[in-house]
Order: sequence, then structure tokens, then C-alpha cells
Amino acid sequence: MITLRSDIKSPFYEQIYEQIKNDILHGYLKPGEKIMGTRSLANLLKISRNTVDRAYQQLSVEGYILSKQSAGFFIADLPFDFFESANKNESGCFDKKQSTAPLKKTPEVKYDLTNNSYTNNLFPAKIWKKHYLNALDSISLKEEITSLQSFQGDYSLRNEISRYVERIRGVKCSPEQIFITSGLQQSIDLLCIYKGNNNANVLMENPTYPKAREIFQKNNYDISYGEVDADGLLIDETHHKKHFDFIYTTPSHQFPLGMCMSLERRYELLKYAKENNTFIIEDDYDSELRYYQKPIPALKAIDYYEKVIYLGTFSKILAPSFRMGYIVLPQNITEDFLGKFENYNSTVNLINQIALADLLSSGDYDRLVRKMNYVFKKRFEAFKDGFSSFSLPLSITPNVSGQYFLIEFPEEIDKEILIEKALEQGVRVYDSMLFWHEKYSCPSNSIFLGFSKIPIESIIDCINRLKEAWKNIFIHK
Repeated sequence: MITLRSDIKSPFYEQIYEQIKNDILHGYLKPGEKIMGTRSLANLLKISRNTVDRAYQQLSVEGYILSKQSAGFFIADLPFDFFESANKNESGCFDKKQSTAPLKKTPEVKYDLTNNSYTNNLFPAKIWKKHYLNALDSISLKEEITSLQSFQGDYSLRNEISRYVERIRGVKCSPEQIFITSGLQQSIDLLCIYKGNNNANVLMENPTYPKAREIFQKNNYDISYGEVDADGLLIDETHHKKHFDFIYTTPSHQFPLGMCMSLERRYELLKYAKENNTFIIEDDYDSELRYYQKPIPALKAIDYYEKVIYLGTFSKILAPSFRMGYIVLPQNITEDFLGKFENYNSTVNLINQIALADLLSSGDYDRLVRKMNYVFKKRFEAFKDGFSSFSLPLSITPNVSGQYFLIEFPEEIDKEILIEKALEQGVRVYDSMLFWHEKYSCPSNSIFLGFSKIPIESIIDCINRLKEAWKNIFIHK
């Protein structure tokens, strides 16, 4: 997210230019990715469109972004690392200077420590094929296959989900309260459409999941932030002075810090939602992945005020590309929500829905959950053991679930150097700043590492590469 500061000398267009450029160079913005248009960004930042135009023009001139007619702006595919070549002259403009240094090729990435993809061997191809064929057989003579589908999604799947979330997450609901979506982003988008975006407000955790934040931004929501501590999201006095349509939270496994919201804090949040007529969006994104204890019941399980909207996904167990999630609405708004989308049809593949219903009812999904817990627990422990042998003062944040962890190190260490040196050794790690809405509020001593994309047999080599990358950094500080 772009943040502008009026307490520094750098003009707004330069701040925008620098932040987008840095996001490109550090891999937060990928080649081919579309970025926000100048008008939308100007509205979001509440500044002149000419200011945004000036920043985008410079990014385009230097080759960082491309403008496509009637399509917008896209990140360019850079074949090499750009050296710093943009300097402001006395007139306030940027002069592009040719570097006399040879172009440096981007190091080959052998281990990308992201949590956005899995190793290929984890996709349950045989199991999915069995249930997919069963789905084909079950609908081959039915009218549904040649018809537009209900907006809510297949009833058999919704019925199985209602049974599953009660058994695993303590959430009691009927199939009528469930809506099948193509994942978290569509779920949030539908909720924004339902509530409308005229003077709409949302409170998000700081730090938070950036893709959720992007959907609220796209819908022109005014975003406020609440800090988190060891017990989860803090509701303070400032939040009582403003009405929020939604509060977005990850109570069972705060993203990315990892803590679980305490029971006392959960009741405080529910009480606030009732008193302020606010809906809580509970993103239960990886609740099934618990390594050292049983899954903690969802916030929705104690929602006696009917104020929690529960979001779930199947992508963490089946595959990130599976793109199927669901919304569980409070009973008191279900009919109104359905009426808002009476002319909509489901966008989720019907055969996949029926196959997933079969997978859930057969018990195979539960077995997949147990397998994924075993695999990811072993990978996390392999990294934990590997970092314990470092001579450097590094520590891993406590982790009892999920597919990632944070490394913490002394504050005097420049994390940009850590990231750069790791990449030189073929290991891509990520700046945790991505999850904070303002740079100054992000701790300067943490790095994000995911372990879903790296096979367990490769973790030792990955650890050794990081040791080599970082062996001299602390000595010179």
C-alpha cells in the first residue's frame, strides 16, 4: 500500500514513484501484474490526479511499468536488476542517467520461500480424479450440467460444508446460510457489494493480509487499522468514535504474526460489534493446519449476537489454484443478501462443487488434512532445527499452524542486505513490510519465510545457503 507523508521534504509524486519502484525491485509487484489506475489511486490517496500521472510517467519512462491502451498500467518484465538511476535535479524533475556499470543478471532462484504455492507432490491427483469421475457420473443425466447455476452454489456441497464446519470449527449453520465462492477475494468483494461503498468503512488488523486489503481498496472502502498484541486485535478508544461497516480479522491464526485471539478478546470484539452494529469478517484461512494442538473453535462458534460473517477456503488443503471458498452468513441477513444478488449466477465450476461434496462426505478430505498437517509440521521443524544451529542471533517466531514463519534478528541489522544476500545464494525471502500499512509501523527486524513450496529433503541445502549468505553480515555491524 502506498503511504504519503507530509512531514518530509520529498514531494508526493516522488514518494509514489519510489514506493512503486521499490515494490517492483523487491518482487512485491510481479511482471505482468496490473496496478491501480491513476484516477483510482488519486481518489484513494486524496490527492490530485496530476500528481499520480507524474509518478507513473517517470516509472514508464524508466521501464518499470507499461501503459496498454484501454487496459491500464502493468508491471514490465525486467530481464535484469535495475541500478539506481533516477535522481532529482534542481528543477524537481528526474534525470535518467546511464550507469557505466555492467548490467547484472538476476540470480537464479532455487528456493522461493513463499506461501502462495505448494510442491507438486502434495496435490492429491488420484483422490481428486476418483471424486471428479464420480461427479461426472452423477450429473451426466441431470439438467444442471446444461443450465446456469444458483448463485448460492450446489446444495449438496453446502450441506456437506455445514456438517464439516460444525464438526471441525464448532460453527452451527444451515446450508441456506452458505454461499460458494471462487475464494477469499470474491467472498470479500461480494460482501462489499452487499453493503455498498458509499462512505463505507472497514477496520483491519495491522499487520494484515494484503490481498484482502486490496479488495476493500478496490471497492473504495475507507480503511482504518487496529494494532495487535499477544491476545489479538485491540479495540481502543479511537475505534469507538467511528462507525465501521466491517471488521476484518484472522482470530485463529493472525496473519502474519501467528498469535491466536484470546477468549476474552473475542468476547470484547463481539460486544463491540453488537453495540456498534458492525459485522465481523472472520477469515479462517488455515484453521485446519494445527501442528501441536487441536483446532481452536472459530469466533463464529460463539457468535450469539449474529454479527460474525465466516469465510473459509479449500485452497490450503487441495491446492492454491483450486480457488474455491465459502461464506457463512448470520441467519438474520441471509435472505437480504440473497435478494441483493437475485440476478447473479454461481461462477464456480459445478463439477468441482459436486466432486468436493463427494470428497467431504467420503472422509477423504479429513485424511488429506491429516496428511498436510504431518507434511507441514515436518517442514517447519526442519527449518526450526536448521536455524537453531546458526551462529547468528536469529530467532523464529512461535508457530503452531500455517505454512510460514517470521525470522527476527537484531534491529541494527539492515534487512535489505539480508534479503539481497539470500537472493545471491538462490534463496528468495520476503520483507515483512508487505503486511503493514505504513513502513514506519513495521518492525525493521523481521523477514517472512514460507515452507509450502520447498521439499523437506531440500531444506538442509536451503539452510546452508542462508548460512553462507549471512555468515559475515553480523560480524561487520
